[in-house]
Amino acid sequence: MKKLLLHAFALLTALLPLQMAEAAPNPPPVFGGWSPGKTFTFTVDTKLSAANQMGQVLPSVPVPKGIPDLAVGQQVTFTIGKKGELIGPGFKIAFQADGGSSNAYINKPKKGSPPVAGIVFKNVTTGEPLNVALNFYTFKMTNRIPTITSVTYTLNP
Repeated sequence: MKKLLLHAFALLTALLPLQMAEAAPNPPPVFGGWSPGKTFTFTVDTKLSAANQMGQVLPSVPVPKGIPDLAVGQQVTFTIGKKGELIGPGFKIAFQADGGSSNAYINKPKKGSPPVAGIVFKNVTTGEPLNVALNFYTFKMTNRIPTITSVTYTLNP
């Protein structure tokens, strides 16, 4: 019994320093080379809102409800969210992938929210954003006639 207690005591004294050692802190998350909280501001350079109704293109339609209506010349500040999402005025797009020269953001369609895609092009040397492309889509059925509207924005420094 004495031997068993002695072995248990030796084992505890050997493991105690390991338990007291602090683990190294986790490094902050990085999404496509950017940490959450990063911000950058660009100006809307082009805006294209068009619809496709049974194969017929309807150019210059108004921006549908639920899609941000940005104006050409408007300054837009983007923020990288806690999970790497691209956040702008009236939208949040999930981070998908780092393509090296660009970061891809996509929200898949869900009931009540249309699909959204965004690409932020980066300087491959510095990793800083160069420009942004955003695509918003809606689908509407009226009298059994489907209409798909797309709104595309390009933003530059």
